[in-house]
Amino acid sequence: MTQTERKEIMYAQGRANALALQDKAPTMTGTELYAADGDIPTFAAAKANKNMLERTAGFVCLSPAGRVVRLLQPYDSTVYTADPEDLPAQWGVVWSTDPAKALPFVAISTSPYNKGDCCTDGGKVWRSVQDNNVWSPTAYPAAWEEVAADEGNG
Repeated sequence: MTQTERKEIMYAQGRANALALQDKAPTMTGTELYAADGDIPTFAAAKANKNMLERTAGFVCLSPAGRVVRLLQPYDSTVYTADPEDLPAQWGVVWSTDPAKALPFVAISTSPYNKGDCCTDGGKVWRSVQDNNVWSPTAYPAAWEEVAADEGNG
C-alpha cells in the first residue's frame, strides 16, 4: 500500500468519525463532546466548508478559543462573521465536568455553568456547585468548589 493510499484511508476514516459524531452530537453531554474533541471540526474549517445557514441546530464545532460550541439556530455566516462566543443567540457553549478539560471561565448568560461543570480561574480548577451559574469563582466563591489537583487527570 502506498503512502497516498494510506493517507486516503485515514482521511476517509476521520471524515466518517466526524460525521458519526455530528449525528450523535445533539444528545451528547458537554463532557462527552470534550472527550471526542479530536473528531470535532474547528469553527473556521466548518465555516469554510459550509455556510451555517445550511447546518442544522445541534451541529458542534470548536471555537477559536478551543471551546465546544453547539449551533442553536442556523444563520448566514457570510453576513454574521463573528466567532461563536460573540454570537450567543446562534451558539451555545457547552462545558465539561472533567477537570482535565476545564477552560478559562467565561461569563455568557446564554450558556451558564451547571452543577458539576468545570472551569479555570485564578490559576485553579473549579467545579460549579449550582445550576445556572454565570459568576466567576473569584466573583462569587459560594457557587464554586476548588477541584483537588489529583482529580484533574480524568
